[in-house]
Amino acid sequence: MANTTFHTRSDALTATPSHVSVPVLGATLAVFAAISFLLCMLLGFVAPEWGLHKPWLQFYVGVTGFDPASLLLGTVQSVVFGGYAGALIAAIFNFISRRLG
Repeated sequence: MANTTFHTRSDALTATPSHVSVPVLGATLAVFAAISFLLCMLLGFVAPEWGLHKPWLQFYVGVTGFDPASLLLGTVQSVVFGGYAGALIAAIFNFISRRLG
């Protein structure tokens, strides 16, 4: 086992304004939305009688079922809307943090 030394930095205790990376949060929410959509579609394919996927499909324009075109369209919409939401949330957070933080 290697010897480990923990160092503390005194300058780390100074307060710095919070900042969120707009591209990172946008990409994170885009991937989250796409994975969630794909898992929802998978659930609808595996267990269509449960009907748990149907309420979510109303938010996706043009998605009609479990065909490849709907799968692609829904994934693209998830990435676009997730990226938009993440970027907007990060930009608003950074703006408010600069003004009030």
